[in-house]
Amino acid sequence: MKKFIQTTLMAAIITGFAIGSAFAMDLSSAKSSGLIGEKPNGLVEATLPNPSADITDLVNTTNAGRLDVYKQMADKQAIPLKEVQAIAAQKIYDLAQPGEFLMKNGKWVKK
Repeated sequence: MKKFIQTTLMAAIITGFAIGSAFAMDLSSAKSSGLIGEKPNGLVEATLPNPSADITDLVNTTNAGRLDVYKQMADKQAIPLKEVQAIAAQKIYDLAQPGEFLMKNGKWVKK
């Protein structure tokens, strides 16, 4: 079952997590610029205080889309939401590009 969740989440990461591409900066660009980082709960956050309105909107839209996918997976597999988020976060961390920020032990770390 865990393999199925990982495979399904991988597909969601590749196809669905680029939500917000209509914004001035898309998620990939914001991550590679160091403006947004990945958190261990499978969500994103601005890496600097007082982010621009575009970055805040991108974070909020991305997280809403991800949470929707995570909730669907949790319901479908009858497992806790936090477990799905942890699996997704690990996959996202594994796929992170060099130079992108990941939150580890409460601190932003460059991969």
